[in-house]
Amino acid sequence: MEKKLRVTVPKYIEEIIQGDIEEFKITKNFLLNYIFERLKNEKLLDEYYKEGDKEVIQFNLNKKNKENYYEFLEEKNVQVEADFFRKLFIKYGNFPKNKRELFVFSEIVERINHGIKEKKIIKIKFRDGNETKVEPYYIGSSQLEIANYIFSYDLEKCKFKNYRLNNIVGIYISRDKFQNRDEEFVENVKKNFDPFLSEGKVIRVKLSDCGEKMFENLKVNRPQVMEKSKNIYSLQCSEEKAKRYFSYFMNEVEILEPLSLREWFIDKYKKAIEVYEN
Repeated sequence: MEKKLRVTVPKYIEEIIQGDIEEFKITKNFLLNYIFERLKNEKLLDEYYKEGDKEVIQFNLNKKNKENYYEFLEEKNVQVEADFFRKLFIKYGNFPKNKRELFVFSEIVERINHGIKEKKIIKIKFRDGNETKVEPYYIGSSQLEIANYIFSYDLEKCKFKNYRLNNIVGIYISRDKFQNRDEEFVENVKKNFDPFLSEGKVIRVKLSDCGEKMFENLKVNRPQVMEKSKNIYSLQCSEEKAKRYFSYFMNEVEILEPLSLREWFIDKYKKAIEVYEN
């Protein structure tokens, strides 16, 4: 017989849980059972509870969690199941997003870290069915601790690559060991982690007055300033990062270098004009 649970939580916690379900591509039942399995023995504090709008979460305990469930409640002196689970879900929801991702994908993270520690080549299987072999070096978080990436050298593409953790469904550790390549570059990436691998890459841009204000305020994926002369900036920034970041600026930025990036923006703006003129 199924054990159904109905828990009232603050609305912001329900939104966090629902957002994680969608972004991590997992089911509600998996996540809530996983939280119970991994956090049930952690200290739960009443301070986490905040007054305000509330939402109801319903789920079923899985077979593993049903075993010795009532013995667990008795051992922990849990008087009200719903109150216990509310505190449990609030604890999870108050983790930073990158920590929640590491928590949900902990088995994959452990295997990656084993490969890093032992310097073993690993095979990655992605959610879309693709696979690749890499030398793993580091698991890092993006700016503002939003997401996690594995920094590696892709042996099939013959270049350093970052792969988003929540796109990985399987890690296979080989017996083959590797020697660190370009150790200075690797250490610099680890010290100043950037999902777009901007280490050693420089672009130059010219910003309008409005563009400079946008640059100051838009912090997600903002490139590091290497040099500034009036409104011309030299930035540590890969082309992919520049495409993502400066696309918001429209005519408030002029890409000066490299030429390939400048031409990419010219082409994009021309295509945008064609859309509006047709």
